[in-house]
Amino acid sequence: MNSKVFKIGSVFIYGLILSAIVGLISSLFLVLVHDVSDYIWSDVVYNIKRPYIGTLLVLAVGSLIVGFSRYRWGNLPKNAHDAISELKSTKKVYYKNVYINFFIAFVILIFGAGVGPEAALLSSIFALAIWIADKMRYLYFNFNEIKKDKLSIKLKKIILPHVYLEAYDEDKVGQSKKRKLIKKIICIVYIVVGILCFTLLSNYFNQPAFTNKLGESSWGLRELVIFIPLVLYGLFYSKIYSLISLIIGKVFNLFKQRIVVSAFVGGLGIALVSFLAPDLLFSGQASLKNLASVGLELPIITLVLASILKLVFMELCLKSGWLGGNILPIIFASMLQGYAIALLFPSLDPIFIVAVVGCTTSLAILKSPFLGFFIMLYFPLNIIPIIIVIMILFIGYDKLQINEKLGFKKTQKVNF
Repeated sequence: MNSKVFKIGSVFIYGLILSAIVGLISSLFLVLVHDVSDYIWSDVVYNIKRPYIGTLLVLAVGSLIVGFSRYRWGNLPKNAHDAISELKSTKKVYYKNVYINFFIAFVILIFGAGVGPEAALLSSIFALAIWIADKMRYLYFNFNEIKKDKLSIKLKKIILPHVYLEAYDEDKVGQSKKRKLIKKIICIVYIVVGILCFTLLSNYFNQPAFTNKLGESSWGLRELVIFIPLVLYGLFYSKIYSLISLIIGKVFNLFKQRIVVSAFVGGLGIALVSFLAPDLLFSGQASLKNLASVGLELPIITLVLASILKLVFMELCLKSGWLGGNILPIIFASMLQGYAIALLFPSLDPIFIVAVVGCTTSLAILKSPFLGFFIMLYFPLNIIPIIIVIMILFIGYDKLQINEKLGFKKTQKVNF
């Protein structure tokens, strides 16, 4: 076998193995979060004679860990946006504290914070992807030397995660079009392998899916008549979130220099939610599954209040240092609002209404039109064209805003 082909093949297989390991680590993280959360809230808290006291004691421990970890390491866990920004500004990602990122996210999630696992998971996977590239780069550029080493030294260089790394150097690596294409293909292959391993392990442990269908739809012309009003309502509700975020932000500015106190305030907020509305604990991922069966049976006022409280709870956690993802909580709150509006129109297709209100609100709050592709996973195929139309509206609005900032004259003012 040609030595160069053997070298490239060996490095490629090494990358495949590392990608599989990252997929397994990510899945194992969620498995542990699910099982430990269940143990804390089902066994520890409710086996104490006075569950209220048990809840406060458990969250006091969580607040202490969150407060001091934030004091020691700063605002962790990072999200994917932070990791990408770090890469753009410094041309590298500091992945050596990825285990701390995982640990703090683990603590925050198991104690019931109203945030999602996606932020910590994506930022950690992103950091580990850079780590894989550095390990592969070291193996590629030192392949001949490693071949000559003793077996124990070879294994040491291949297995040890914190040493024997080669940072990216554009002059050394090169950036030809062919090389860029090959790099993209390899990245896609590694992503597929990682997702496959993640899915296999998640299925093995019967982990709940990130998304679930909310029901079937048979919308028609009658539903299209209220499409624009529903979109406008979703935009209006997103403004309520902006107000909530502003008010809670101002409150927590009072605790800006008191990190541990801020964490305890967040812990107290989690305790209150566990007493008043325990279904709003965590990200809302599991509750969305139940929403499909009970959403149209709950009173309108319950759905509206639950939707607002979920957003308040999420912001309380984020502002107090109980950091995490905001995608799943916002989608959950938006869907609650969608079900509330669907109850006002009992003769119309409820899933259509939930989709329009939920998608519009989520995209408006998160300011990311392409999140619509993820929201599609909650709905049947015949709702997808409606979500695509909403995405196009947001993309068009974004382009108008960019043109305005660049000084181009707008032909028409669009108020979303």
